[in-house]
Amino acid sequence: MKKLLFMLVLAVASVSVLAGCSGGNALVIWVGSESQEFYAEKMDLYVEEYNSTHEEKFPYKISVLAADTGTAAATFLDDPEAGADIFTVAHDNLGKLTAGSSAIAPVTNPDLLAQIAADNPDPFLEVIKASVGGVEYTFGVPYVAQDLVLYYNTDYITATQVETWEGILDAAIASNKQALSLTGTDGFNNSFLVLARNAETNESTLKIYEGGVQEECYARGDDTVAVMKWGQRFFTHPNGAKAPTDSGWETELHNVISLSVIAGSWDFGPAKAALGSKLGVAVLPTFTITEDDAYGTVEAGTVFQSGTFVDTKMFVMKKNSEKAAYLQDIMLYLSSKEMQEESFEEAENLPAYKNAPIEFEAFLEDTVEAELARAQVEMFQYGMPQPFGYSTKFNTYYYSKGAPDLIMDILENTDDLFTEDSAILAQLEIIETIWKTGIRPE
Repeated sequence: MKKLLFMLVLAVASVSVLAGCSGGNALVIWVGSESQEFYAEKMDLYVEEYNSTHEEKFPYKISVLAADTGTAAATFLDDPEAGADIFTVAHDNLGKLTAGSSAIAPVTNPDLLAQIAADNPDPFLEVIKASVGGVEYTFGVPYVAQDLVLYYNTDYITATQVETWEGILDAAIASNKQALSLTGTDGFNNSFLVLARNAETNESTLKIYEGGVQEECYARGDDTVAVMKWGQRFFTHPNGAKAPTDSGWETELHNVISLSVIAGSWDFGPAKAALGSKLGVAVLPTFTITEDDAYGTVEAGTVFQSGTFVDTKMFVMKKNSEKAAYLQDIMLYLSSKEMQEESFEEAENLPAYKNAPIEFEAFLEDTVEAELARAQVEMFQYGMPQPFGYSTKFNTYYYSKGAPDLIMDILENTDDLFTEDSAILAQLEIIETIWKTGIRPE
């Protein structure tokens, strides 16, 4: 009975805390849990500065709360009135937030628009916009970036070998290990070959909802076929790449079953725990097409750079908020390059600021954290933002209608069905159709 009474009291207390944080006269900001303490302190300073420079005190209490950025958009849409005034989302959530009449407000502050234009790489400037009622607006304010890099075992792979998949494979053969573990076979964590591009021209024929158009998908170029052929050799080699197993990539790294893994900054902690002082971080490697891989216009000797999705986390603001007069100035403050530099140093958030590698002192330090930051920013030039914010259908079609499994079938040559070029090309055509329609053709 006492235990039940205690649980009831605890439940009531929890509800009261949440109600106090999210409602009433509070101006509520949602950020990732890793950043909550940092941004809470910064907003305290913001209010102090505001109060020292204005005759009237800042009229609201500011509550900075931790929220899962992966589900923040859905949480907000469940009850926009109770949702945060400013919240963090990945850019590919923009479509669901602006569908219909839009649940979020566009950026209109000239100073904030100018800062966004000056500080961000071109790919980010495109994915923070959406059209409502036939008019295009800027809705997102980038302040964090993320992409995929390579974590590797420096005891087995040299600084030269890690530059190419062939070098990593040589290291794996010499030690009788696996060259690579994947963290997942989904279309994000296993995108390094699909998104690969010519290393000399930095170009690819691949199209995934180009320009936000559903029909603008293309996966049958000579370069894509050649890359898939190379990838099949890599995945079917006894010491090559391997799909995820029940043991998990962390165990495989720690027990030196595999020598490297493709992962994001969110996996840095587990990678460091697995390898300790042996952890190295690098941009995703290049690979070279051989006579066995050459196809059409893509000749043997062509070098390809592994690709990645490059995403931004951004602030957006509630539409018709009673605190609207204050929101854009806060976002201007929280997304400034100075704040992004501090956020990197204090909370290890990778900045979206395009000049961070040459302007931020912490990027130049001799630490594995700085190595991770430099590798991520260098991968910006070899990546593309996930193009799924234009429509809620795109994410589902790309990830959840079977296309990633069909790509793995090519790479692993399932049941020896993809030995011939024609079979690979036919499979790529099916994948392309799924991207466009969400339906696998019979």
